[in-house]
Amino acid sequence: MTKVLIVGGGPAGMAAALALSQANVETEIVEASDDWRPGGIGLALQSAPQRATMQLGIYDELRRVGRRHDVIDMCGPDGRLVAQMPQININGPDDAPLLGMARESIHDVMVAAVERAGVPVRLGTTIADLDDGDGGASVTFTDGTTGEYDWIVGADGAHSALRARLLPDAPPLSPAGQSIWRAAAICPPGLEHYTMMLGGPIRLGLVPLPDGRLYLWMLDSESGGERPPRDEILDVFRAKPARFGGFAPAVIEQLTDAAQIDFRALTYVLVPPPWHAGHVLLIGDAVHTTTPHISYGAGLALEDAVVLGELAPAGLPFEQMATELESRRFERARLVVETSLQLSRWEQSADGPPDPSAPGRLIGQTLAALSQPL
Repeated sequence: MTKVLIVGGGPAGMAAALALSQANVETEIVEASDDWRPGGIGLALQSAPQRATMQLGIYDELRRVGRRHDVIDMCGPDGRLVAQMPQININGPDDAPLLGMARESIHDVMVAAVERAGVPVRLGTTIADLDDGDGGASVTFTDGTTGEYDWIVGADGAHSALRARLLPDAPPLSPAGQSIWRAAAICPPGLEHYTMMLGGPIRLGLVPLPDGRLYLWMLDSESGGERPPRDEILDVFRAKPARFGGFAPAVIEQLTDAAQIDFRALTYVLVPPPWHAGHVLLIGDAVHTTTPHISYGAGLALEDAVVLGELAPAGLPFEQMATELESRRFERARLVVETSLQLSRWEQSADGPPDPSAPGRLIGQTLAALSQPL
């Protein structure tokens, strides 16, 4: 039986563990942080990545912790409805076109699934040294222990230490020029649909979640990706959505503590193949970090894991398996990263897109391509 080490306990790493466990591959996870909580506030899973969660065996649980959205209400800054964007369902007729959920909800579902699969998880531990030989990899961990593995899956995120170690010529993680603000709040009465509001350089999203909760995100082209000082972050945040009407004021007034605000500068990277070196294969944000403009970053990570789980039982030599995964995944990752980056650049440009319909057309074309089988 192949023995695999997964480096990183986020969605990519846990999904890889689930997919490999289904293929009867012995796995274990090491996660550098000793605080195994998810980053961010919320996310939306479209129909295509939901297909991946079905293959991972966690879809039914995600439906219970997520809220179905059939449309997105597109509104002006005053909150008045401009248009509705129907969301496409490529799965069964009763499945959700879009699922909105809290980050801790998908994290808890995946943690429980990993535990049921019997996958050992070691927190506060990662690779200190790696000796990659002909027959596999010998690892020394930061806690002083050692291990022998047939191969290693690197799922250690956008700031991947394994990428820096193994692929020194890979392009660097680069700033996209925008920022995203996120917060959790109570959903105001009457707000039923995922609502997006456009206000010049600011784009505000209000995503109703189960149990009366709400996830707020705000794409910001004004800050240039620069984090405000800690003692100013709340005031800076509250000033930006003040231009919005509708349901926005009822949400913003709930946010009175800087600890409620999550601020991140947007970054991206797209690593051309190979994504592997020796007996280590990188997946997820380690090789394709994207901005959130089409909400597909987590989807790419889940899909990477599903393809890995399909290839692992075939008995291919590691080099052949890794190359096959890269050939199946790179163009899809490129499509997401480059589409998202183009949308980001249009939002930052004084001239905007070449015509007002260009962003919607690009999103539609991209999502149609992503609906195709993996």
